[in-house]
Amino acid sequence: MYWLGLDEEARDAATILGYNEELWDGDDDEDPPIFGTPFANLHSREKEAARYLNMVDQFPLFHSNGVPWSSLNVPAQDAAALLGYDEVLWNQNYPIPILMNRTQRLDAVPSRLLRTIRFLGLDHYYDLSRLQTKNGNYNTPRYIDNTNMELVKKQLQDLADQKIFLYITTHMSDLHRSALEYVWPYAVNASNLLSQADVLLHYSTTTSAEEQEEQLSPHHLMKTAFGPSGNNVTILHSRQNPGYQEGAIQAISDALENNWFTPYDWIIRVNPDVIIRNDTWIIHQMLDKEKVGAILVDCGDKFLNSAKYAKVHTDFSIFQPKYVQVPEEAKRIVNAEKHFSQIIEEVWTTGRAAILPDNDPNHGICRVRGDKSSVVHDHEWLDGMIQCFNQGIYNFTKCNSLNS
Repeated sequence: MYWLGLDEEARDAATILGYNEELWDGDDDEDPPIFGTPFANLHSREKEAARYLNMVDQFPLFHSNGVPWSSLNVPAQDAAALLGYDEVLWNQNYPIPILMNRTQRLDAVPSRLLRTIRFLGLDHYYDLSRLQTKNGNYNTPRYIDNTNMELVKKQLQDLADQKIFLYITTHMSDLHRSALEYVWPYAVNASNLLSQADVLLHYSTTTSAEEQEEQLSPHHLMKTAFGPSGNNVTILHSRQNPGYQEGAIQAISDALENNWFTPYDWIIRVNPDVIIRNDTWIIHQMLDKEKVGAILVDCGDKFLNSAKYAKVHTDFSIFQPKYVQVPEEAKRIVNAEKHFSQIIEEVWTTGRAAILPDNDPNHGICRVRGDKSSVVHDHEWLDGMIQCFNQGIYNFTKCNSLNS
């Protein structure tokens, strides 16, 4: 991703680490001098910038990558000692000693220790995303990484009892149209979740009347995508396209102001180029709705543990509408991800967010990607799926396998 493609927060974070446009876009793999500093010795704003850009593992952490005990400053040594380290254990790259005394990884861990782990950068060295605090308020999201679970008949019956609303928002680009025409029919057919949802297409367009006459109408596209499944489909045309960020905010604001979400247990919000290619893990989370309030992707790769930088993906999200609140300050936010993060804040600050597994690091860019991810927002992958169907391979699973 080039410098001009980064959003404002990502550029600010990169600047803190010493990058500028020339250095970021350069081809000589030169990094700013700060990357030679042990992560534990960085100032707090530098640590936050590194976390936001998912660059923690590019800093020296342990003796194996250049940080013997003697290189740590006094605060870092004190923090390490709090976790049970001494010079010998640290230099041996020993796993966090205080956690080795616990019989289960999900035992309650005092929030002070979790802050210490993050201070040293060890949350990136070990998978600590499932640790819970004693008081339960460390914003630790629910995370289950078993994507090979299977659904039994009783679960499918329970799913059928849920009222699900699929909210598709789009500016009707050529790619969005092609996705609805060629990929969605097979994605819906392959999904227990999508095939039972009520659907609302909320679209705007910047094309001329002449261009629209040459294109398939939204009604035709939605009939193609959902007709065989028998979904209840509604189409709403917003005649103004206020812009990328403003349009995304407007779509969620329209739904809330008109109470479109109110009758439903779950809302699935996607753009047409975001494809759910395996819904099994998602359904398991939705059926546990007392513990799971939303299924989210964090653009900042931080597992939503920082209120300062929390940035929830807007092109894909699943949530219970009862957790959506619109405080007055949210109405002044002009960034779509920050706006959505604010109105869904209750769910990720209380640990009710299930984080989509197997999503590749975003580095501050809001896209759901990954060869193993059950949801994908990848235009190269989508183009490959469209080509596969155009070649007469009318099987979603096979095309996905050939294209992954």
